[in-house]
Amino acid sequence: MRKNKDKPALCYLRTHRRNWGLTQKELAKLVGTASSVQISRYENGKRAPKIEVALACQVIFGVPPSIMFPDTYALAEEEVMRNMYRMDEALSNTISLSGLRKRELFTIALKRALDVSHSCKKV
Repeated sequence: MRKNKDKPALCYLRTHRRNWGLTQKELAKLVGTASSVQISRYENGKRAPKIEVALACQVIFGVPPSIMFPDTYALAEEEVMRNMYRMDEALSNTISLSGLRKRELFTIALKRALDVSHSCKKV
């Protein structure tokens, strides 16, 4: 999923785990992964977590996956936006209510992504 295989994906899991004094083994038990090795892979950006693990981390630490795993989120967002752009282009001449609703959704999603992107750059 990562673009640059040499550079690990940015992840804040280790920071939150250590702040709360959890070992990798304890966190693995909490989130239901096979072992602490898997937690290490997530922390080092070698693997993107499964959705269940990302959501479990949100339950534990109160941090949304988009913040805990920002590079993984950014890659997913980029791919979805590319796909929405293509679908929007294909629907550009539509007059059906369904097609217009889809285009409205795409516009809202793009605006939300741009707003978040701009707010992150201001910080």
